[in-house]
Amino acid sequence: MAPNIKIVHNEKLVLGEGPYWDHVAQVLYYVNVLESTIFKYEPSTEKFTQVIVDKDKKSSVSFVIPVEGIKDKFVIGYGNKLALLTWNGISTYPTNLEILISLNEATDTVFNDGKVDARGRLWTGTVFPGVITGSQERRGELYSMNSQEKCVTSHATGIGISNGLAWSTDHKIFYYIDSLNNTVDAFDYNINSGELSNRRIAFDFVKNNLKGFPDGMTIDVENKLWVAAFNGSAVHQVDPETGSLLQSVKFPTSQITSATWGGPNLDELYVTSASHSETGQNFYAGRLFKVTGLGTSGLPGFTVKL
Repeated sequence: MAPNIKIVHNEKLVLGEGPYWDHVAQVLYYVNVLESTIFKYEPSTEKFTQVIVDKDKKSSVSFVIPVEGIKDKFVIGYGNKLALLTWNGISTYPTNLEILISLNEATDTVFNDGKVDARGRLWTGTVFPGVITGSQERRGELYSMNSQEKCVTSHATGIGISNGLAWSTDHKIFYYIDSLNNTVDAFDYNINSGELSNRRIAFDFVKNNLKGFPDGMTIDVENKLWVAAFNGSAVHQVDPETGSLLQSVKFPTSQITSATWGGPNLDELYVTSASHSETGQNFYAGRLFKVTGLGTSGLPGFTVKL
C-alpha cells in the first residue's frame, strides 16, 4: 500500500517543529518556533488550540514535552532558557511560566530540538541564530538536563545546528543530528548514567545522494530511523545499522522539519514543515501533515521527570 499524505492543519506556520504525541491523552503538541506559539491537536474532535508563550514573540519556543505525572505542565525550550509552562490546553496565554535553567548570555545560542530518554532525562541542543541567515559558526552544544540541580551537562561542543534525537528500542544507542554535518550520528548510550561514548556516523546524506540536510527524526519499532529532510521535500526511512536508505516519503513542499508517530496504534506519522524561506507562494509550505500506510509504527514518547 502506498503512503497516504493528508494536510491536518491548514495554518501556514513560519517554522513548524517539535511534534510530540501524548499517547495517554491521544493529542499532538507541536510548535511554531519563531512565533513563540504551541499548538495542541485532538484528532478525535479535530480541534486545535494554541498558546502564545511570549506575546511579544521575542523568545522562540523550540519544543514542548509534558511533565511526568503533573497535569497541564510542560518543559519547553524558550530562547536560551529551559522553562516550565503551565497551560490548560485551552487558553491563549499560559497560566504561568517558570524559568528552570538559563544559559550564559555570552553563549549567544538558543535551544533547538529536545527529546526525553526512558528515565525521564531531557536532552536538547543549541544553535547560533546566525546560522539561519548563512553563518557557519559552530557555537552550539548538546546538553542533558539535571532537573534536581537545576543545571545542564554539556556532552558535545562545536555543534552547527543541534537537531534530531532518538534512542534505539533497547535504549543502548542514541542517535543525533547536527544538521551542518549532513549525517545522523550514533553513540553508545548508558541509560543509567546518561553518558555517551563511541560516536560514529550511522547515515550520511551526501553518500546517499539526498537533497537538503537532516533535521528532526523519530524511530520505529524495528529500529529504523525516519529523518526529515529540510530543503529536501521528504522524510527518509533509513537503516542506521547498514547506513542504507530504505524508502522516501515525498512532500509537496521543501522545508520538512520533523516527524513523530501518533494515533491509537502509533502507526500514523505526523510531519511538520516550515515556510520562512520558501520561494513563491507554495500552498503546502508550513503545514502539518499526517502520513498513513507506512507499514510500521513507533513507540510512545517519554515525559520529563522533574
